Amino acid sequence: MLVKKIIYSLLVPILFCCSLFNCTNSSNDNIFKDFAIKDTASISKFRISNTEGNSILISRNNKSKIWMIDGTNFNASKPTVDLLMETFYRIRVKQDVSNSAFNTVINRLSVRHKKVEIFLKEETPFKTWYIGSPTQDHTGTYMLLEIGNNKSSKPYVTYKPGMYGTLEVRFFTDWKAWRSPRVFDYINPKSILKIATNFIGKESESYTITYKDDSLNFYNSKNQQVDDYNKVQVKHYLSHFNNISYNKIIFEKQKIIDSIFNSKRFISFELKDVNNKTTKVDFWRIKDKNAPNGWDVEYGYIRVNNNNELLRAQYFNWEILFKPLSFFTR
Repeated sequence: MLVKKIIYSLLVPILFCCSLFNCTNSSNDNIFKDFAIKDTASISKFRISNTEGNSILISRNNKSKIWMIDGTNFNASKPTVDLLMETFYRIRVKQDVSNSAFNTVINRLSVRHKKVEIFLKEETPFKTWYIGSPTQDHTGTYMLLEIGNNKSSKPYVTYKPGMYGTLEVRFFTDWKAWRSPRVFDYINPKSILKIATNFIGKESESYTITYKDDSLNFYNSKNQQVDDYNKVQVKHYLSHFNNISYNKIIFEKQKIIDSIFNSKRFISFELKDVNNKTTKVDFWRIKDKNAPNGWDVEYGYIRVNNNNELLRAQYFNWEILFKPLSFFTR
């Protein structure tokens, strides 16, 4: 009778886990220790979901092969994607789960976990990770692997060499945290076909630059071609449209957002790139009666492509774009 109770106490967690995960016992345990993706360049998308019902899909199944938040027009944060790609590639099994901890780990995984489905070219996941809690010393993470339609019945302690802490925190479903803050991200100035910079209230300082096949043209606010200008400075100006970002999404009452949108802008930009993508940005300075010039020196507000969304931008990040026509012609 005692032997039966012991066997039952060992089987129940496994059966409970397998009912949730559809586990497949494999004679080759090494298969289910291979969490890593050796060729991360072949990953087309990945989905992260949790037991609270939240989910997000990050995909690069588009013409430009840019990582995007599926179902939106937002690019995914490149540093965050790169961090996960490194994790997919470098993850290793540190050790088996000890017999004394096995039942507890299985039960906790069954109740609470994050599911990461990794897709290659197929529409079914190549590998799926079930990510549980960290080990007590926070040097490993309890995880269970599914390959194709075959799921392991055994979790393992995983880690990334050189990293202290749990892998679980790298996988989240909040789209705001996944969204790339980049507004302009043109590393190569030759990717820019046209940029119109408009100073509101100082239209004489506005201008348009076109750049195609190494042919550079500079126009004033009346669309008249300007011949006497500093070509080196204009080309240098185009190089500034890289790593230009917002730093916060402003969640305010619509009435407040509308009042800002209806107020006088400071400057606007309209950029068209070689892929015929057009990005329009309006920039507002923020009033600050305590500042010497009456304007906040740290932050401004921006609106991208007339979206009904108010974003806050760091002034020093954008100020480099505020070059007037006279800067290039004097």
